[in-house]
Amino acid sequence: MKDFKFCYILAIIFLCFSGYAQQKAIKPLKIIAFGAHPDDAELKAGGVAALWAEQGHKVKFVAMTNGDVGHFKEGGGPLAQRRQAEVQECAKLLGIETEVLDIHDGELMPSLEKHSVQ
Repeated sequence: MKDFKFCYILAIIFLCFSGYAQQKAIKPLKIIAFGAHPDDAELKAGGVAALWAEQGHKVKFVAMTNGDVGHFKEGGGPLAQRRQAEVQECAKLLGIETEVLDIHDGELMPSLEKHSVQ
């Protein structure tokens, strides 16, 4: 008889938990990942972002700088534009949103100055 009660209690717990999990799954999560440069979040979290987006969650990657420095052959505005285009294409493939802030590499400062993230 004790085994029956134990199984009954386990069944109730399972039903409550599965109902809770289903209820939570109805409301999509809003997930945001920040990277220092364009492609940082894509390289580190692209796979899991694609899974989350496929499950219906809203995912956004934000690059804190525009990626205009750090390439051996190219730099400045053309490099920033190239990296912007690359992360936009990546976002389409992953099914997520992306935003690149227009702050030059190496010039992001810890301050109270407002930077808009939409």
